[in-house]
Amino acid sequence: MTPLISIITVTYNAADYLAQTIESVLAQTHPNIEYIIIDGGSIDGTVDIIRNYESQITNTLKHFKFVREKDNGIYDAMNKGIRMAQGELIGIVNASDYYEPNTVERVVDAYLQNNDVGIFHGNMNMLNEDGSFFKLKKPNINLEELYQGMSIYHPTFFVAKSVYEKYGLFDLQYKIAADFDFALRCNSAGVKFFYIDSVISNFRKGGVSYIRIKATHQECKKVLIQNGYAETTVNVVAKVWEKLRKKDHLYYTLYKILKYVLPKPLINKIAHQASIK
Repeated sequence: MTPLISIITVTYNAADYLAQTIESVLAQTHPNIEYIIIDGGSIDGTVDIIRNYESQITNTLKHFKFVREKDNGIYDAMNKGIRMAQGELIGIVNASDYYEPNTVERVVDAYLQNNDVGIFHGNMNMLNEDGSFFKLKKPNINLEELYQGMSIYHPTFFVAKSVYEKYGLFDLQYKIAADFDFALRCNSAGVKFFYIDSVISNFRKGGVSYIRIKATHQECKKVLIQNGYAETTVNVVAKVWEKLRKKDHLYYTLYKILKYVLPKPLINKIAHQASIK
C-alpha cells in the first residue's frame, strides 16, 4: 500500500497566494495525501478561498482537515498541524509557496528505498513576490557544516512522523529560526537526512526570516549557543553570515537593475545561470 503523506499549510491573511498553494497540493501525482490547513484567524478572504476549494480537496485527496483559530506564531501553527497529522511523512508548504506536481511522488520514491531516513529534502526555487524566478537554491549536504547556517531548506523538508514524536516539535521560544534549531537537534541526535537532487518547493521571498535578516542572525546565534556551540565559534560564524548578507544584497540590487532593462526571457536565463547555493 502506498504510504499516507501529510501536507500542512499554515496561513494568515495570505489570500493573494493561497489558491496557488492549494492547487499545487491538488496537482500531486501521489495518490495518498492528507491535507491540513491551519489558519490563524485571517480576515482578508483567505477562509473564503479555502471553502471554495473544500469540495475539490475532499474529492481529490484522502483526508482534509481545516482549523481556524488564533496561534502564537508560525511555528505554533506548524506544531498544531504536526500533532494532527497521521501520515508517515509530513511536509509543510506555507501559503505563499507551492510544490512541483511530482514533489510528493519523488519524496515517496526516495522514502520507499530509504525507510531508515528521517528527513528528506531537496532543491528550492526562490521566487520574487510576483512569482517570477529569482534564483535556484541547492543545499550544502555536508551536515558537519550545518552549524554554519541553515544551508538545507526547510520548505523542502519531508519529515518522518516518528522523528517529531521522538525528538520533539518546533521550539516556540524561537520566532524566526525554530527550523534551524530543529535541524540541528535532529542532526546531533543522528537522524539521517536524504538529499533529493530536484526542485521540491517554490518559495517566495518576503518571509519574516528574509525581511528581518539581522534579527534572524541574532536568533540563529541564540540557537547555536543553546545547542552547545562555543560563543567564540558563534561569533566567527556570525561574521560569515554578515558577509553573505552583503553578497546577497549586491546580487539582488544588480538583479533589480537588470530586470528593468532586459527582456524577461533574458533576465530569467541570466538568473538561472547566476544562481548560487
